[in-house]
Amino acid sequence: MRVLITGASGYLGRHLLAMLPADWQVWAGYHEHPPATGPRVTALRLDIADPEATMTAVAAIRPDLVIHTAISRRAEDFDRVIVAGSGHVAQATAAVGARLIHMSTDILFDGTAARYEETDLPCPEPKPGQADPLSPHGRAKARAEMRVRASHPAPVIVRTSLIYGFHPPDHSTSWLIAGLRRGEPVVLFTDQIRRPIYVVDLAQALIELAGLEFTGVIHLVGPIALSRYDFGLLLCRALGLPTMLLRPGPTPVEVVAPRRLDLSDELAQRLLRTRRRSPEEVCRPGVAAAQEVRI
Repeated sequence: MRVLITGASGYLGRHLLAMLPADWQVWAGYHEHPPATGPRVTALRLDIADPEATMTAVAAIRPDLVIHTAISRRAEDFDRVIVAGSGHVAQATAAVGARLIHMSTDILFDGTAARYEETDLPCPEPKPGQADPLSPHGRAKARAEMRVRASHPAPVIVRTSLIYGFHPPDHSTSWLIAGLRRGEPVVLFTDQIRRPIYVVDLAQALIELAGLEFTGVIHLVGPIALSRYDFGLLLCRALGLPTMLLRPGPTPVEVVAPRRLDLSDELAQRLLRTRRRSPEEVCRPGVAAAQEVRI
């Protein structure tokens, strides 16, 4: 199968490249940092914000599948890369009749519901009486979902949560490690509830999903909901870091972020064989290092 992965030098993209099925020939799309390549991987510099370049690249590859993981953390790129870029990828994928897996997120929602189903749709701009999405990043991802639906006839939209791993550590875990190693107190919020997912399990679930005929929205999240503080305790246990500098506390009023993002994953449980392990299982001392795919 011919596969294009956008954002292949990103955290999830690198794990996908490390776990390639034997029948995948992959083009690894990147913007600034070329990913590692191999016998079945071709690096491809790609600016998804450029519609003509995206269309030309996809037309030249003629993939059977596109997995769109590319993101940007820079606010100035939200509209250009997250929103418009996702639309360009979806349009180019549709033009060659390829299957599309678009990575989305739980921060589409405002966190006021007890649980969110795949049928729940966020509002791309807050309206009177509606708070979601709360952040500019969340609003951009909401608009990206809308753009993808409008540009591809049958996309797979995967909403996920906190993606974590150890070799190398993900962005949030790196921040936690750096603070503790400097001997600084690290405040982790007790009222922000998410469903963290181990990056190895997410990558394997995406590979399995790629082989199915499913289309629509699916939630690929971890099996349990945890506060950021409780999750931080588990990460410290896995990494052998002291916990005495962790400080539990509520989210400050000036921080605009959802409080509880509990995404239902019953559909994924029915559809996929890949087991998504809980942080309690992954983060036992010594277990994380033994199970991780090294990048």
